[in-house]
Amino acid sequence: MVALPSRACEACAQSFNPSRRAQRWCTRSCKDKHFNAEFRASGGSARLSPEARERQRLYWQEKNRRRRAAKRGGKSEPYTLAEIALRDGFNCGLCSKSVPMAVKVPEPLAPTIDHIVPISKGGDDTRVNVQLAHFVCNSRKGARELAS
Repeated sequence: MVALPSRACEACAQSFNPSRRAQRWCTRSCKDKHFNAEFRASGGSARLSPEARERQRLYWQEKNRRRRAAKRGGKSEPYTLAEIALRDGFNCGLCSKSVPMAVKVPEPLAPTIDHIVPISKGGDDTRVNVQLAHFVCNSRKGARELAS
């Protein structure tokens, strides 16, 4: 076995003798410090592009909706925020004003899915039972059914 030349640790810059070619840190704790700092600096998703983070967020959002509906014995069908927005003409189902699709939660005017009959009250997670709503309108409504 050939001895590898010494190199500087990527976390603390201290010189060390690596035991394998790909070794970049002098100790496990230096490696952990490096990755924890990188993780914090990236906002929690060090290795994901913004597009991948958005896809992941939408995936979990849909999965949690289906899970909540199934837990209460309700039906569920796949749909996207964009489909519901197009169907509703990009207008809020609660205040009837235009909803800007480029805005993200927690902005008050961000687009969200509102369940007309809330899942917690026995509503289904289907296209018929959802409408487009501003984040602030949806938050004010909460888990209540509004009188028509």
